[in-house]
Amino acid sequence: MIDTIHLRLLNHHIVLLQPPQWQLPDVQSHFWRFYMNDRAGAQLDFQGTPYPLEAGKLYIIPAEVRFSTRLDQPVRHFFVHFDVLGLSSTIYQEIFSAPICLPDSWHLQQSVRNLIAEMDTQDGIMLVQQFQLKAILYTGLTLYLQYLSPDQLQRYSQLIMALEPVVPALEHIDAHLADPLLCKNLAQICHMNVDYFTRRFHECVGQLPNSYIQLQRVKRAEQQLLLTDASIEQIAANNGFGSRYYFSRIFARHTGVSPAAYRKGLLGN
Repeated sequence: MIDTIHLRLLNHHIVLLQPPQWQLPDVQSHFWRFYMNDRAGAQLDFQGTPYPLEAGKLYIIPAEVRFSTRLDQPVRHFFVHFDVLGLSSTIYQEIFSAPICLPDSWHLQQSVRNLIAEMDTQDGIMLVQQFQLKAILYTGLTLYLQYLSPDQLQRYSQLIMALEPVVPALEHIDAHLADPLLCKNLAQICHMNVDYFTRRFHECVGQLPNSYIQLQRVKRAEQQLLLTDASIEQIAANNGFGSRYYFSRIFARHTGVSPAAYRKGLLGN
């Protein structure tokens, strides 16, 4: 099987949250979240159901999951924002469609506590911390997958293998979002003619190539709006949008708000 799954770290922090902070309605992002709190008091709301975040437990919120947050008392909140590369929209819908409370694992929880202690004292080396973070995330996702039923795991394997014919195109898209991305060039990378490539891409990924490319550009732009100080014009250029106006129009179509409003709204909370 081709190695298709990769994690990209976006950012990580420890913050002291105090009411009325962390009161966020209808959050939905194109990146993943990993949480650990030192005490009870924070809560998600998922599809109308309260989802308390227990002290010391580890949580993963997959990309595309819509939820709200609430904070009733101060908590020390450790979070990681990251991206998982190589998953189709079908996998998100079937396997990663809800917040995940990871199965208890003393070793994994202790690894997180040790990392937090290093971050507190600034004793750690950044490169080492990045490897530690990735190891924690890979281990956490592995724990979750190991608790799926055999039928679910078989379905997951089938969905991953279904991507293999177009993996070269997916990797090229991810590495060249700032560049023109034409179907004829992507088809050539996969050694297919254009019509067959377009059909196979839709079968494998669940989207047509141009729709997928546009979504990836919006996802990357969303991350850069939240996690960098780059101007909106720079972000538009970095992700293959011809102008700020065009970028704003496409971004609003996907998220419901302009890039400026998105950055101000989420960073303000």
